[in-house]
Amino acid sequence: MFSIKVKSIETLLFFISAALVPMYFTDFRFPTGGVIIRLSDLMAIFVILSFSFLFLRGRVKISYPIGVNYILFFLMYCFFNALIQSGLFKALVATLQWVMILFSLVIVYSNAVTNPEKFKKIFIITLLIICFFTVLYHVLNGHYTRYKNLGDARYSFALAGVVLLSCCFYYSERKFLKYLVVLYPVIILSMERKGILVFHIVFVFYMLYILKPLYRYFLTAAIAFFVLIFILFFDLSFLTNISVFEYSELEMLYLDEEQAFWVSNLHRQSLLENGWDIFSNNYVFGVGPKMLQSYMMNYYIHPSLGLYTHNVFLDTLVEQGVIGLFLLLLPYFIFYKNIIRRAESKEKMIFFGLCMYSFFMLFFMSGGAPSMLLFYFPIFMGFVIHKK
Repeated sequence: MFSIKVKSIETLLFFISAALVPMYFTDFRFPTGGVIIRLSDLMAIFVILSFSFLFLRGRVKISYPIGVNYILFFLMYCFFNALIQSGLFKALVATLQWVMILFSLVIVYSNAVTNPEKFKKIFIITLLIICFFTVLYHVLNGHYTRYKNLGDARYSFALAGVVLLSCCFYYSERKFLKYLVVLYPVIILSMERKGILVFHIVFVFYMLYILKPLYRYFLTAAIAFFVLIFILFFDLSFLTNISVFEYSELEMLYLDEEQAFWVSNLHRQSLLENGWDIFSNNYVFGVGPKMLQSYMMNYYIHPSLGLYTHNVFLDTLVEQGVIGLFLLLLPYFIFYKNIIRRAESKEKMIFFGLCMYSFFMLFFMSGGAPSMLLFYFPIFMGFVIHKK
């Protein structure tokens, strides 16, 4: 009887592990006494406890990609940096958040490598169900485009698209293409600009590898031809007015805070510029984990405008400094040196394609569990590049 229960726990653990990462891109939340708990957080706690129980009984073993163990250096740095600059409570909160996410990813990977085909199937089906539910919710509420009313669920479309693209590219199986054809119009209708853009960037990246050299040269020549036609027959004087940011330095210096409440681009630009200013004055160790908003409030009269910068890399630089960002990226250097550099060409392309997706999205996302998952998504996406 006990062995049957243990087997049931193993089966449930496998299923929930495969669905865990997609579930972080949903908006299922439970407010409890001022603390909002995600359904994905509860799933992560179950996964961690179940895996620990089975591990102690020798039923499962820990697996992780090469280089991931170097994250321990960041965790130690994060704790002591926060302890010195932010206090014990914030040091514990910041470190435990990273520990929970990273340990969950290790468990996900440990289950993925035991049965990659089954894991991949559950992972993709869960993502597609989330996409369907998100569209259905918006349609029933009269929103036929711009599916952005369910929080982080808006990121699920591009994520599902890139995963399906990667599977189509690696496995060369039409079953993934069918799902992708159905999903593509939804990606466009979602009007999630960064998701749409990065999906097409990854698509072109894969296509340039797949196409034969002759077609590749033809595609390059066609692009060059259209660029030449554009240059010759269109007025390009507008290029002299192009800048990285939409608003001038004067508008940032004398920010209209009432307008910033309603104009997203104005508010986000001010957050980016203020965030860079904070980093410039604290570039080595940062200001400490969980301290960015405290510093950002000094730039505004209305405290509610003092948010994170919507750029995970800049947020990390502000709070952890250059040292913290380097330690966060260190597993990538180790992973590339030991695995990717010697991998097959298709596996390299998958890795670089997923890096393009993750890093591009992180440039425009705020901090939180989904962005922490995306940070190491290319390394832990091992089940995509495992043959049967």
